[in-house]
Amino acid sequence: MSRSFKQTCFYLVILILLLSLGIGKGSSQPAPKEEGSPQIRLENVSFRVRKIESAPSPLKMLEVNVEILNRSQQLTAPPDSIKAVVVPKEVKFSEGVSAAGFAPPPGEIILNSPLPPRIRHMLIIGFSIPNEKLESITFEVQINPPDGEKKTVTWEGE
Repeated sequence: MSRSFKQTCFYLVILILLLSLGIGKGSSQPAPKEEGSPQIRLENVSFRVRKIESAPSPLKMLEVNVEILNRSQQLTAPPDSIKAVVVPKEVKFSEGVSAAGFAPPPGEIILNSPLPPRIRHMLIIGFSIPNEKLESITFEVQINPPDGEKKTVTWEGE
């Protein structure tokens, strides 16, 4: 009886070892492989009007807040690798207000710090706007031109 008990224990130990080796490989999933560059996405674009007091007359600034997201699981975007460009496409004034001379130039900003994986960052580009009543401004926002993601957004005046 002692011999059959020893054989049973020996086979049981072998079986447990084989099962533990097989379970370790069978249930684990391979790690997702990322490509060589991080996946940067253009998320929300929002607006904010600021009034700045100055000597001759107050200034009005329209801030365009561009939210970007690094969707990569492990890759950090290096500094100076993300650029956002905001181009005003169409400006509408209220009735009776002259639009002569108002053509805001394109705005551009480069993120000069690294963007870790799965982190959002807000880039802010400012445009000086006239004190006259604006109805709306339509912007084209793009990250990493010319091939990056692009959105068209409209700011509605007060």
